Amino acid sequence: MTNPMIKVMLLLFLVLSIRADEELMKKECSQTGNQNLCLFCLATDPTSNQTDLAGFVNITINCLDAQLDILINDVTSLSTKGVGEAIENVLEDCNGDFSIAKIELYLAKGNLVTRNYENASGLVKTSVSNLQTCRGNLQKIKFNESSHVYDDIDIYVDLSPVAKTLIDRLH
Repeated sequence: MTNPMIKVMLLLFLVLSIRADEELMKKECSQTGNQNLCLFCLATDPTSNQTDLAGFVNITINCLDAQLDILINDVTSLSTKGVGEAIENVLEDCNGDFSIAKIELYLAKGNLVTRNYENASGLVKTSVSNLQTCRGNLQKIKFNESSHVYDDIDIYVDLSPVAKTLIDRLH
């Protein structure tokens, strides 16, 4: 028979360790300049309560990658709706920009593995320029078909400094 005191101690340890991990998430996210977005991103991954700063960086990059998937799907969907050749060409270019950003995130992950934090941080930062290029091109043609594309770009632009700050805190 198991001692009830041992069960209570184990439960208390589990509760305290989860609470400590939540505090670590809050502490690290408070350093990013966008604590709410950082916490929201980390909350999307069930392992965030059991990881460290390096894990938070990976989760944040995964959030950026997921945001790119959303943008690619949105833009692909829009380009098949017959919005006109000029808009379709810009949307196609945007998908190219998003694909380049995905490659940069992939390379950033590789740099994290090799502990080349400066390169990883730089790749996250430059990935934003691809989205800004897309936004600029859409604005040039006065694209108003779907405001959520602009909103999704804003989310990426706001989340990327979170990832960059967390990466910079690794070294």
